[in-house]
Amino acid sequence: MIRAYVVQQGAVWIARLLTRYGHAEVLCGQGNEPDLKELLLVEQFLDDSVDHISSIRRSAFKMPRLWCPIRFAVNNQGRLGLQFKHRLTGRQDGLFFADEHSAFRTNLSDIAVEQADVERFVQRGPVETDDA
Repeated sequence: MIRAYVVQQGAVWIARLLTRYGHAEVLCGQGNEPDLKELLLVEQFLDDSVDHISSIRRSAFKMPRLWCPIRFAVNNQGRLGLQFKHRLTGRQDGLFFADEHSAFRTNLSDIAVEQADVERFVQRGPVETDDA
């Protein structure tokens, strides 16, 4: 289960979460409320049983340990992508799609939001933070 702080910035919703590699963002919708399907997709991706981020880093970079994930995004085809930042130079690179660089094959269309998910995310809030 992910712990995300969801904030609205302008017309988009962004969830800030902590991964084993540090803080990352998820662009999770536009309009009046965040898209829970996108948060659930990232939650499945971050399941502790498989380290998909490590697989993507090894596939995409020559020196994978120097790259940390900073942003998740779902494209219009429902594919999950990751953007990375170089730990030393600060250079950002990506969008690397999970289904091309790891064993993660779940698509946004595979996600079903259940009432328990709605209650779980509503209970946490959207929580506003000052560190926008």
